[in-house]
Amino acid sequence: MVWLVAGLPAVAVIASFTTFFIAAKDPDTLVNAGYHKEGMAPVKDTAKEAFADANAITGQLVLTNTEAQIVLSGRLPSMPASLELLLLHPTHADQDMRVQLHSRGEGVYSAFLPEIMPGKRQWVLEPDDRSWRLAGHLALPLTEGLKLANESLITPP
Repeated sequence: MVWLVAGLPAVAVIASFTTFFIAAKDPDTLVNAGYHKEGMAPVKDTAKEAFADANAITGQLVLTNTEAQIVLSGRLPSMPASLELLLLHPTHADQDMRVQLHSRGEGVYSAFLPEIMPGKRQWVLEPDDRSWRLAGHLALPLTEGLKLANESLITPP
């Protein structure tokens, strides 16, 4: 009977410390790509996606073993000097990639690409001035080019 009275609470205390140390060692990453915090809840900011949709901004992404290339089109006053492509892994932040693509002229952007592990990713494309954003999902490796356009625009209530 003594083991039940003292043992169960002791196991609960040990389990709570174990849980604390696991959480402290590998904390969750911050929410990325267009979210901000209002009170205690993350809220998606869709203004940049709406701007991209209103100006018909799209792109064509081609990934090879060593290079990422994007052909950008849309109603822009001028093409940005560079683009940033985020490839975000759904569960492992250490597999996230940030690729800086530089203009080659006429809406063509390219960059060296390190090796990417296969699997599903969220992608986010923004210009250097962060005035608009395209976002969506893809599965790697890509067997053909991918059209970059906002998959869905969720309007807050």
